[in-house]
Amino acid sequence: MEFLCLLAFLATWGFMWRWVVKNRGNWNLFIGNVLGAGAGFVVGVVVFSVTMSLFAPARIIEQAKIQNAAKQSAEPALMPEAERAPEEPPVAAPAPAPAPVSDNLPAYVASEPQNEPSPPESALLPNFSKRLPASLLEKDFKDTAGHDFAALRRVAGSNPNADKSLMAFMMCEPFIKSAMRFSASTVVASAKDASSQRFKDQTYTITSTATARNMVGDDVRYRFDCSVQQVDGNDAGKAAWRLLDLKLKKSES
Repeated sequence: MEFLCLLAFLATWGFMWRWVVKNRGNWNLFIGNVLGAGAGFVVGVVVFSVTMSLFAPARIIEQAKIQNAAKQSAEPALMPEAERAPEEPPVAAPAPAPAPVSDNLPAYVASEPQNEPSPPESALLPNFSKRLPASLLEKDFKDTAGHDFAALRRVAGSNPNADKSLMAFMMCEPFIKSAMRFSASTVVASAKDASSQRFKDQTYTITSTATARNMVGDDVRYRFDCSVQQVDGNDAGKAAWRLLDLKLKKSES
């Protein structure tokens, strides 16, 4: 079919070329041949397009039928699915026993108190370790801490072996602010950025960062290690946290 369409194109091109040359009028032979070649090519392309549009649909349908027949013959017959064995009901795994509280916690060893002068570029009070309160009652702290501390207290309950790292983190905040020149400007990083180490007798060391303002109006960042111990933790009315040590070091970043 393509060959016949090509023949029609060539025949139309030659016929139109010859017709233009013969009817060129006053033009010379060279111009007549140029115009005849161009006009013949254009008319030939039109005839080629028309013939292809007339005969191509039948050819495409025929090729599609051949391809479908070949595809169907190539597909293997489907085998019936084998019968599946009945599935056994899953066996429930036994619930793990609660892990016992470790009795091998290390004992806390206090270090030397931090006493140093406080130049204007420092946000710390001079000899701040002597100015810090010795302890803080939970009932006094609840009024300023809000519902978060009360919720932690209820979760911990009266279990003497409960992990109270989050409570220790919150109790460290007022001690840290007491070491700063401007406690109202002090901001302690969130609990998710802090790390804790637990010792015997409900003693914890919290490590994190805090930012406070110095005498020249700049915000200075410090890395702190705050060690506190819960005292009379079983009695909600008498429970207190004693400050064992507070180390503050200016952060380089």
